[in-house]
Amino acid sequence: MSKRLLWGMIVILIITNIASILILSNKSVLRDAESGEKLPKEVAIVGDKSIKANQWIQSLQGEYGEEHLKKLINQEVVFQLAEQNDLSMDDKFLQRELAVIQSAAGLLSEEELEQKREQWETTIRYQAYLRDLLTQNIGIDENELNEAYQDKPDQYDFAKSYQLSQIMVEDSQTANQIVSELENGASFANLAREYSIDLHTKNKGGYLGYFPEDNTYLPDIYFNTAENMETNTYSQPFEISDGTVILYLHQELPSIDLEYEDVKNELRREIAMDKIGHEVSAEQLWGEVGVKWIYGD
Repeated sequence: MSKRLLWGMIVILIITNIASILILSNKSVLRDAESGEKLPKEVAIVGDKSIKANQWIQSLQGEYGEEHLKKLINQEVVFQLAEQNDLSMDDKFLQRELAVIQSAAGLLSEEELEQKREQWETTIRYQAYLRDLLTQNIGIDENELNEAYQDKPDQYDFAKSYQLSQIMVEDSQTANQIVSELENGASFANLAREYSIDLHTKNKGGYLGYFPEDNTYLPDIYFNTAENMETNTYSQPFEISDGTVILYLHQELPSIDLEYEDVKNELRREIAMDKIGHEVSAEQLWGEVGVKWIYGD
């Protein structure tokens, strides 16, 4: 993933998340809107003062309305033109991009992960199609693509990765006590906060993060143990130099090895964008579809 694409995705996700949090965080308000019921006149009471619904909505529209609407228009323009031009994306490369983003996403429930992956896929496709559309008149020959691939043939590979938490204690007796509590339904994260002696993860409920199997930060026994675990399960205690560890496997992401044909289109996008040499925007494409919006033509 190029730095330009990565930062573009980060900006889009930030805008989307801000709007989503501000507008949709109150589920009862969302249900009222979907059912056609009117919002209450007052959306908050602060001491003896109230905040009116129209104040709230006007504030949201004033601060975020234009930018968020522009994002929605840009997305619609790009996807309409992508369909008209029969643009597509290699599925294997798409799965690799999703894996890269997921490995930086932190802890998510299954429902949250499913929703996020849909959002991420839309963003990945949007960025790819946007670059395709804006660089379609730039010629890149096969030799140039091949040379770029041969220069770093493994740069797009994704190593098998494990999302892990741990509880580290001083002795096996304490570890066995924790296992007993886990068997009785206790929360792994709560037990990590209570018992773990690892100061880096204790206050995070033992959360370590995603680690590729070729990572050298963790001892090999972590990966050997995780390899034989099911997701959302904990291990039996094992010994390391710092103490006794109980491991929790949240998610496992399989390795993805990409060949030249899998990344050829992405290489073309990156080389073409380098030749343009400046930032581009979907607004350049509005005229091809025809856009009218409340902030102007």
